[in-house]
Amino acid sequence: MKKYPTSARWIVAPPLLSFFFCAGCNPNIDVDGALLPAWMVTIILGIILACGVRALLIRTGIDRFLVARPLVYVSITITLSCLVWLIVFRY
Repeated sequence: MKKYPTSARWIVAPPLLSFFFCAGCNPNIDVDGALLPAWMVTIILGIILACGVRALLIRTGIDRFLVARPLVYVSITITLSCLVWLIVFRY
C-alpha cells in the first residue's frame, strides 16, 4: 500500500472541509416535491449550454483549431454554469 506524503493531506483536506461547511448554504429548488440543490440545476444547465457551444464551434470550424479541447470545454461549462447562477440566483 502506497503511503502519501503528509503534504498531500494539507492539499486535499481544505477543499473537502469547505464542501461540508458550504453544504447548507445553497438554496433548494422544489421540483414535484423533491428538493434539488440550486448548484445541481446550474451545473446541468451549464453542461447543456456547453454542448450547444460545442455544436456551434464544430459548425463554424473553430473546434479543429483548439489545442486542449477538454480544458476548453470544461472551462466553457464552468463559465456558463456561473453565468446561469448569476442570472437566475442573483443574491
